[in-house]
Amino acid sequence: MSRVAKAPSKELVRAHRERRRAAGRVLVNTDLPAELVEAIDRLKEARGVRGRTPIIEEALRVYIETQQGT
Repeated sequence: MSRVAKAPSKELVRAHRERRRAAGRVLVNTDLPAELVEAIDRLKEARGVRGRTPIIEEALRVYIETQQGT
């Protein structure tokens, strides 16, 4: 049985982050109140999305558009 050499987790994460950067994405880390995360998770489940990112992106986009009056 042949074994395929697997890249270490650290290398996989680095490669993933590099692909995301190349696609114009920027990683942002922040602390949020638990009740806000719970609300995001409820929206996530209701919409059937895998992660919080689409919910947070939409919320920020709407907030910024509202603040700019567009």
